[in-house]
Amino acid sequence: MRTLILMRHASAEGFSPDGDKGRHLTPQGRREAAEVGTQLAGKGVQLALVSAATRARQTWECLGIAAPAEFMEALYNCGTETLAQRIGEVPDEVQVLLVVAHSPGVPSLSAELAYASSPQEADDLQCWFPTAAYSEFSLEGSWSDLADDESLRLAGVQRIGY
Repeated sequence: MRTLILMRHASAEGFSPDGDKGRHLTPQGRREAAEVGTQLAGKGVQLALVSAATRARQTWECLGIAAPAEFMEALYNCGTETLAQRIGEVPDEVQVLLVVAHSPGVPSLSAELAYASSPQEADDLQCWFPTAAYSEFSLEGSWSDLADDESLRLAGVQRIGY
């Protein structure tokens, strides 16, 4: 059984002279990420796929998880298809995968994956997925089976709100 954790980056500043991609975490965002890192510490994350945006990279750093990370340009403000494609490329030796990216991609993919087992939870995810929130899924098949909703089950959702 594999575990997929989809996380939205922590709270970031509203503006950066370096543009949207260069926005940094706020002090609150750093606290949010550290709190989530404490929650995820026992999950056994083996690999992280992280958006190349500054706020996502800083979220990863603040999580404090001792696992390798791949920083990906493709995860910056991408849609559900790109997220699913990148997850589907992960080797099956990885049992626990964390993805740190953005809205609307992370909430939308979370909702799509949750729909098969919990339509109400899927609606909730689509409507409210704040910064530093994450959803966790159990996958019975291969990462490449991600498009097959039947092989996924919603394990739970953590929502961090400040």
